[in-house]
Amino acid sequence: MHVIEQFSNNSRQAASGRGRNQQLLCALFVFLPVVMLASCAPSRAYFDRTASEKIIWPGPPERPRIQYLWSLSNLSSESEGRRGLSDFIAGDVRGDVTDPQTSNILLRPYSIFVDGRERMYIADPGAFRVSVIDMKTLDVFHIFGAGEQEFISPVGVTADPAGRIYVSDSELKKVFIFSEQGKYIKDLEGEFKRPTGLALDAQRSHLYVTDTLEHMVVIYNLDGKRLGSIGRPGSLDGEFNFPTHLSLDKAGLLYVNDAMNFRIQIFDGEGRFLGKVGGLGDEYYNLEKPKGIGVDTFGNIYVVDSTRDTVKIFDRQGRLLLFFGSKGFSYGEFWLPAGMFIDAKNTIYVADPYNMRVQAFRLLSGE
Repeated sequence: MHVIEQFSNNSRQAASGRGRNQQLLCALFVFLPVVMLASCAPSRAYFDRTASEKIIWPGPPERPRIQYLWSLSNLSSESEGRRGLSDFIAGDVRGDVTDPQTSNILLRPYSIFVDGRERMYIADPGAFRVSVIDMKTLDVFHIFGAGEQEFISPVGVTADPAGRIYVSDSELKKVFIFSEQGKYIKDLEGEFKRPTGLALDAQRSHLYVTDTLEHMVVIYNLDGKRLGSIGRPGSLDGEFNFPTHLSLDKAGLLYVNDAMNFRIQIFDGEGRFLGKVGGLGDEYYNLEKPKGIGVDTFGNIYVVDSTRDTVKIFDRQGRLLLFFGSKGFSYGEFWLPAGMFIDAKNTIYVADPYNMRVQAFRLLSGE
């Protein structure tokens, strides 16, 4: 294992300002040599595999468990290698740098979902959009809003087996449903104070939504009808203090980031409390600022500990097994990482917002 370097919670802000709507962008820039978004012109993602399979955790002489695979920052049609914050500051970004919606790179990717067809969905509040990437063809399209409403802070995204896309916008205080092609369908019923994390249970046809300021998780069916809720304000088992990210395992157990209680709580599909991981403290098994959660096929629980710039891996009993990542800007390093997702092949995707990228890792063994 590696020693985790702590550092002060400073963050660079991505470019500010609202984007113009998609039709106006197409009209204004159709004759300019830029990479357009959505229906204006096709984009193709570039996965930087420069250091692929060259970085492992833990280091020798211990048996390697986690392997670095790639990073994704560039969503343009050119394979220009890794592009990120320094390029944006220098103005070396195709598109209108005063309008984040037209950038050809990720600006502040916050959460990730990957479906069974290898489509990756990235909620990027820095660019006021959700990017959808076909990982086989590398084709990209973007969703900028719902009907007449442009996104302000899209922070959560998931999709159901039929291809419908669900997006939470914490500032608009809504969760939207889109078609597979990104066409707006409807909102979830009811009101939210601050919707954030999303998780979808296809077997039960349940969508779970964290309402952070209400200190609860709300349960919906996949057509947007409210079914019930889990939790209330507090610090006891089954209670929450500003919950955020969510995850589901293959058995349908729900994992909730109970952020200001510094722990992860585990529930069954009906909301019954089963256990917890983490807690406040200075030991490595404690959590300082938990964010994204994932569960591999062996039942190991992965938690992004953001201010420690690392991902911690626990067993179901809450024992710390391993951690990987450290503060930095190079491959396999993080700067205030946020959401994460683990697919059925145990590929681990981590949103690295202030390095303006998504990074992927492989579990080599879960035993």
